[in-house]
Amino acid sequence: MRALLLLALLSAPLAAQPERVGLYQWVGVAPEGVSDQLTAARERTTELGLGVFRLYLGARYDYQRPYLSPERFEGDLDDARTPASILQIPRYAAVLDDPRLSTVIFTVYESRDYGGGPDDINLLRPWSEDDARLVNQQISELCGLLYERWGDQPKTVILSNHEADEKIMEILQHSGGDLDLARRNLASWMQTRQTAVERARAEHPGASLQIFNAFEISVVNLRVARTAGRYQKTNIASGVTALEQIVPLIRTDLISYSAYESVNSPYQTRRPDAPEQIRARLERDLEKIRRAAGPSISAAGRARFGEKFVMLGELGFPREKFEPLPSGGVLPRLETALETALDWGAPYVVLWQAFDAPRLGAEGWGYGVFDSQGRPPKLQPTQIGCATVAGCLPVWLAR
Repeated sequence: MRALLLLALLSAPLAAQPERVGLYQWVGVAPEGVSDQLTAARERTTELGLGVFRLYLGARYDYQRPYLSPERFEGDLDDARTPASILQIPRYAAVLDDPRLSTVIFTVYESRDYGGGPDDINLLRPWSEDDARLVNQQISELCGLLYERWGDQPKTVILSNHEADEKIMEILQHSGGDLDLARRNLASWMQTRQTAVERARAEHPGASLQIFNAFEISVVNLRVARTAGRYQKTNIASGVTALEQIVPLIRTDLISYSAYESVNSPYQTRRPDAPEQIRARLERDLEKIRRAAGPSISAAGRARFGEKFVMLGELGFPREKFEPLPSGGVLPRLETALETALDWGAPYVVLWQAFDAPRLGAEGWGYGVFDSQGRPPKLQPTQIGCATVAGCLPVWLAR
């Protein structure tokens, strides 16, 4: 009896794991006949029994037309393409209406017209008071809508940026290496968002809905530095990272880590090794982030996430690159990374992504849990016999 009780106690936390795992959908190749990629991705996520879904909420992409299409949002919106107005489009609102989703993560960007129509806020330009007013207004408006329409729902909404280290690279490249500009722009932007979220929370103390603000990074051990004529991720020790340069300047509720550096290969060689090596690297880097970011975590973040305030905002392996490797393909790597993150205590793990992205230059391709035909791509089978990410996920998370 005592053994059975111990087994039950040890197994109990695992039952909630699907509520901590989900899929991301950004630009992708929808299956033939699917015009609404957002709804298709959401439905695929919940059909897998997952409780987390991440999507882009901004002016550049509407999930029905190509990225930056001149016709995007046509028939949905007029010129006011703010995050709050976009969220009121039925296919977007349906994400929060879905009772099977307990956590929704928005990669959210405020909208501003620089002369060519509404676009994501431009962080390459010097930060201004107008930027601060616009960000405060649009994030406050978004939070107000969330509380007004879904405030009685026991859900969690996380507002996040996309990979601050990528933005540092862009700013440094555009400005000729002005690190002060990168610090000022990113810190001012994120602090304005955090303040708006905190004010909205204070105005809705009885709400069941919980809203948090996350700051996403993608570099822990590598450095952003200039080499071969451009700024990129390197092993140059004099380079910079968002973790070191921006996080100490802000307050945030949690950190989102786009974890490719940790899981895809050792940063020293940047060549894939055996799947079983992933655990040590990911644990090392999650702890490094936790120690560095601790002083910047808000009281609300501490109350909700405790000491494990680092989520994996993106995790994935391109099958075209990893499946041929003699050391092991996608599935053992993904299983190890997912198990490690959950064992460590990451509140959420988001897989990149639901549907395959279009091919883009030399970038790794084939991250999709579903391909352009809407089918789970066949991979090297695991020891338990599953041979697709979609087939393995429910098994892994039920352990």
